[in-house]
Amino acid sequence: MTSLSAPVPPVPSDVPRGSIAWLRASVARFSNGLDHVRRRALAVDLLAAVDADALQDSAFARTRRLVAGLDVVDVMAGIARPVPVGVLAEALGLPDVSADVVPVAAAYHPHVEPGAAAEAALTRLLAVCGGPTELAAARIGLLVQACDATAGLIGNGLLAARHGKPAEQPVLATRRRIDSADVTVSLAGTPFGAGPRACPGSRHAVALAAGVLEALHGFRLTETEISWVPAPNLRMPAVLLVTRGGLLLRLTAFISRGKAGNCCTSTACSASSRSACGSSAWST
Repeated sequence: MTSLSAPVPPVPSDVPRGSIAWLRASVARFSNGLDHVRRRALAVDLLAAVDADALQDSAFARTRRLVAGLDVVDVMAGIARPVPVGVLAEALGLPDVSADVVPVAAAYHPHVEPGAAAEAALTRLLAVCGGPTELAAARIGLLVQACDATAGLIGNGLLAARHGKPAEQPVLATRRRIDSADVTVSLAGTPFGAGPRACPGSRHAVALAAGVLEALHGFRLTETEISWVPAPNLRMPAVLLVTRGGLLLRLTAFISRGKAGNCCTSTACSASSRSACGSSAWST
């Protein structure tokens, strides 16, 4: 058994229905065995109905609308999370729930103690998704996993475009249970995971990032000193200001319109199957 094929550390299952703890216990990300197989299949089926090229077009159009009339934009706060999540939600038949997905994503992983705001946000998401079922958990899980990690693709892609270097992969490591011990497993070289938990929608995540990056053509990056999100398993900028009136250098190296599967030359997008976001944020 390879490290990435090992089971994930289990999460408590005897928890209040509809809570953040319930969400963890109901998604493929934190499941093992037959529960993982069944729950992953739900996520795979949901993504199979979503066209990646249409996501790229929608992300492009939504970003263009957001930046219209603006001269300065904080990409990480105003675009990199709400656009991918909002576009994917629409593709999954939901309204734009990005404002609720962001706090749920921040409380998603087992080492985080959920606050009242995250619990309230999940309650609203479950209401939109029809109540606390495994299918609802699968939909919310996809949106959560499309949050920080896809934002990392966008932020790291912008930095790479500025410096003419391959982008850093945003998700650095995951957790597995090996020989009865919970260990950190590096994702270096496998940014979307591998084995039975490989990301089933990596192409969708790359398409969303590509649409956003293309829409920012005509802006220039103004940050000189980059602050990074303080998370041990994520590598992504916390703030990224862009100003209208300049071309993002080498941006065309990261975008190929209509070819979401090959839109990025970065390390983060070099996986043989290109999805949707912690530990291994893209894993299911």
